[in-house]
Amino acid sequence: MKRMVKVGLTGVLLTSVFSAGAYAASLIPKIFIHGNQINSSSTAPKLIDGSVYVPLRTISEGLGVDIQWDNINKTVYVNSDPQFKAETGSVTYVNQRNLAFQWIMAYDDRLKNDVIALTAPGFKTNLYNESIPSGTYNMASIVEMHPVDRNDTSITVRIVQRVTAEDNYNVKTEKWKFTFEGTDKIKSVMVVPKSTQYFDRYTLFPGTSFGE
Repeated sequence: MKRMVKVGLTGVLLTSVFSAGAYAASLIPKIFIHGNQINSSSTAPKLIDGSVYVPLRTISEGLGVDIQWDNINKTVYVNSDPQFKAETGSVTYVNQRNLAFQWIMAYDDRLKNDVIALTAPGFKTNLYNESIPSGTYNMASIVEMHPVDRNDTSITVRIVQRVTAEDNYNVKTEKWKFTFEGTDKIKSVMVVPKSTQYFDRYTLFPGTSFGE
């Protein structure tokens, strides 16, 4: 999106340096989201009369949220459903979310029996090779999980992991797609292709950060 959208400073994690005079007018503000500096791929942020103007797509992508532009109606949708007509069945969503979250927590705690109890025969995953890892050697700790997509038979969860010293990065985010068999078993857990990102640091919220 090429259009510039004004963003309130209280609405996003955004750090800028302001100075008086001509220098301030030519200063390109820096943007930090989750503790990482974001470089706009389209139009650079601008400082105009004390307000910071940032491409909305830069902010939405930095926060990992969906954005859509309706050119006919000149409307921006951020984490919104343009086709919203009726509420999604809450029971189905909650059941999928709970199964996925239970599996994630059991996996993160290295509770092999609990992981197996939640999976269907023929369960498939590309998170590990032959069996669920155990102990603490070279295994990430999950610090955040957030559902980002779903349908009647699957749900996708965005995962933030603090990795161990064995890896050459500090924080990893990626999306895991859970596919279900019936209402109480998980058929597969697969990493969504091209969803993995690596960071030196990651801030969940001020006062709770991970990495360098």
